[in-house]
Amino acid sequence: MSWEEIKLQVGDEVKKRLEDRHISEEEVKKVIDFAETGGEKLYQPEGNRYLAKCRLGEVTIYVEYSTDEKGYIIHTAYSHRSRIGKE
Repeated sequence: MSWEEIKLQVGDEVKKRLEDRHISEEEVKKVIDFAETGGEKLYQPEGNRYLAKCRLGEVTIYVEYSTDEKGYIIHTAYSHRSRIGKE
């Protein structure tokens, strides 16, 4: 499955949070795809959730999600931008 085929379930509150944080659903899909195909993710057994991260350009995006038969349920996401180097 490619990242374009990933099915997201995003509630209104989470959708608003993504918009406020300038994180697109496309970016969320890319982070999940990266995590599910061998990238970095942590499992949180308390809520049966995963926390995944992926660097996309100069931005690192974190997505907290769980899964069901319909796809991926997005609980939250956040990002940070960093650039390290000489001036």
